[in-house]
Amino acid sequence: MNVADEVILSIPTDAARKLWGVDKGPTNVMIQTEDGSMFNVSLSESKGLLFFFHGWSNVVKHLRLTRGSLVVFNPVDSTTFKVTYFLDGVSGSCFWTYLLHPSSQFYVIPECILVKNNDYSSNDVIFTVMIDNKTFHVIIETADGKVSFTVGLDVIVSQLQLEAGSFLLFTKYFGNFFHLKIVGKTVLK
Repeated sequence: MNVADEVILSIPTDAARKLWGVDKGPTNVMIQTEDGSMFNVSLSESKGLLFFFHGWSNVVKHLRLTRGSLVVFNPVDSTTFKVTYFLDGVSGSCFWTYLLHPSSQFYVIPECILVKNNDYSSNDVIFTVMIDNKTFHVIIETADGKVSFTVGLDVIVSQLQLEAGSFLLFTKYFGNFFHLKIVGKTVLK
């Protein structure tokens, strides 16, 4: 998120087309935050692009979004979005990272998500990562004092043909389970 995004936020064209087709979108949408607050935000069109406009700054203030925050819009229906936001890469039991290079195998898990109370130095600490209905097994290790996903993410990258720049949104569930959403450079895949 940039400074200008605090007042007006562009909606990626791909996302707008998926939601509303090639015609104009609605004039207003509802944005629901994780704490249940609802905001009425008007949409504005300029040069074929749609923007969150009047009311968007109220969402920014309520969530205390700052430069560098990542905001994920999950459509509930064609005029309602549930917003998940990440401050410093973390939101509740979720964290995000992005694919630097398809061969990268080292992704740090923030300590607030997976507390370093175990010794993850052996190769037998395996976590299950779920993507839709697919299950993958990934090894977790400690390196340089940080807990990280290592061996196994390369299989996910290869099978799903992920490209550098894709965002990986991990949600920690009970036990040794994570759910993973893959987001392209601008739109959820």
